[in-house]
Amino acid sequence: MNSGVLRQRPLPSGWGVLTILVLLLVCAGSLAPQATISAGPLLLHQVRTIYVAPSSDDFVLLMKARLEKWTVVEIASKPEEADAILTCQTESAVVPAKVAVRRMIAEVTLLDRRSQKIIWKTTKSSFSDRTILADDILEQLKQDWRRSVVAY
Repeated sequence: MNSGVLRQRPLPSGWGVLTILVLLLVCAGSLAPQATISAGPLLLHQVRTIYVAPSSDDFVLLMKARLEKWTVVEIASKPEEADAILTCQTESAVVPAKVAVRRMIAEVTLLDRRSQKIIWKTTKSSFSDRTILADDILEQLKQDWRRSVVAY
């Protein structure tokens, strides 16, 4: 008596594994065109656009003016248009001496916009003019950028 039910014979174990591998290869091929997003920060030399975060201190304007003259990077008008975000924090203090001297400390950080991880950071201080301090910081950035290219 035939009930109309087909009897399936189990595939030999080698065929089952082969079937799974073929399915995995087909799936992997269809996923290949998708972009991957790095969870880590960009390397310094990969930064092409920088958004300069606003600050209550006008030192950030000195940094922005210097960055605009550096032809390696462009300044973005919005954070979402940039590869990295530059922030500046400054502190000044009067150093007691025969003549009172003002010392300024600036901490400049470049963050990967996507991962929010630090790409580059420096802290410098100066007893001289703020413009000289901004020049020193930008020169440090340029040197580190060149080292990043060579190391890569």
